[in-house]
Amino acid sequence: MNQNDLNEIASRIAFAAMEFTPDHRPTPAQAADAAALLRDMIQASERHGVTFEDFDAVAHFARQAIQLVQSRDESR
Repeated sequence: MNQNDLNEIASRIAFAAMEFTPDHRPTPAQAADAAALLRDMIQASERHGVTFEDFDAVAHFARQAIQLVQSRDESR
């Protein structure tokens, strides 16, 4: 994973965050956690030959990463 990939993840998380209504937008800490989660998911999948494009073909993983982090925080 290089700096361009990290920048792409940050951009995708920022864009996805704006898709939420103002009441449900992630906090800055949640956005950072979602970016780290997405980074880790992509890094783990690289061993299996899965790319960003593969992720994009099946789901909106940036949005899902935010939702996962928000769900985690709600359950605490």
